Amino acid sequence: MKTLLGLLGFLSAIALCSVLHVASNVFIPLVIAWFILQVLSPVLKIGRTLRLNAWLNVALVFAILAVFGLVGFRFIAAQVVEFAQVYALYSDKLTEWVSHVMQVLGVPPEAVRNFDWLGILKDNAKNISSLIIAISSKFVLTFVFLMFMLVEAPYLDDKVNKAFGRNSGRVMKILNTISEQVSRYLGTLALISLATGICAWIALTALDVQLAAGWGVLTFLLNFIPTVGSIIATIPPVVMAIIQFSPGLFKPVIVLVSLTAIQVTIGNIITPKVVGDRLGVSPVMILLSLLLWGMIWGIPGALLSTPIISIIKIVCENIPLLRPIAILIGSGESVRKIPEYKPAVEEVVAEVKKKLSETARMVKSNRKGRKQG
Repeated sequence: MKTLLGLLGFLSAIALCSVLHVASNVFIPLVIAWFILQVLSPVLKIGRTLRLNAWLNVALVFAILAVFGLVGFRFIAAQVVEFAQVYALYSDKLTEWVSHVMQVLGVPPEAVRNFDWLGILKDNAKNISSLIIAISSKFVLTFVFLMFMLVEAPYLDDKVNKAFGRNSGRVMKILNTISEQVSRYLGTLALISLATGICAWIALTALDVQLAAGWGVLTFLLNFIPTVGSIIATIPPVVMAIIQFSPGLFKPVIVLVSLTAIQVTIGNIITPKVVGDRLGVSPVMILLSLLLWGMIWGIPGALLSTPIISIIKIVCENIPLLRPIAILIGSGESVRKIPEYKPAVEEVVAEVKKKLSETARMVKSNRKGRKQG
């Protein structure tokens, strides 16, 4: 029977992954919208404190997102212009450098000289435009999901009360705990990634590396992927430094050492102090999550893999029946931080005993009152 249940669970997991992959155009915007809602939960609390209605709360959140979107759009436009200028400036050197590398690898030089980067971009302009349209549609769907989530948020308490009756208080406590921990985790992770990107931008600007702001933003985005993301984020600015300052290698080495020092300091010293070991996830589980969600959702899945596995751990920690899963997902240090708990059956028994003792005391006090009367 246990074997049958295990096989059924395995097949259900495969079916769920298949559904998530096939319907990625719906689930990715939905998950991103929920993440945005958790990150912006302090804004919602301010709106509730000011007694704003649901639609004014929606307008406040979307105004903040519009400001960030406008700044991001202007930044991307500026980076595209700067990239075109840098490419025109270093295209010959890049071709020469690539030719040298290909020569070392045994590739004929003619294959590199006849390689037309701009021509390939023009030939694939249709694919690029369709990709941009697909990304834009996902952004629109994300904002639609976010809008309806914001409108439904004030009615969550009433829904839980109607759905769970006497157990609604306990369910609401678990939901609030999960929401607070997830919001705190995502906000902290975003701030740490932002600090890493800013430090990388300052270091690259001080070393006079081209496209420093773009590499800083890339570092910010890839910092959501632990270990692998920091390694990938270090490679492009180092390659840029090699192309820019060749044939000298002093500046590229300084760039590599500086970026590595930033990643190691923030990743191994500051992040554990700020986030805490309680939210620690096993490196093996992080790698498995990265591979799984990258396979299901591609690059967006890889970026979301660590927050997703951390949120699963938070949810399992707050539900007694699922807490063994949280222990298995967690790192060695975080396991020691997880408090001891009673199984759900023992909690129910303890609650029943408490009610019986209270009833016995009431009966005893009533008898004493009757005797005195």
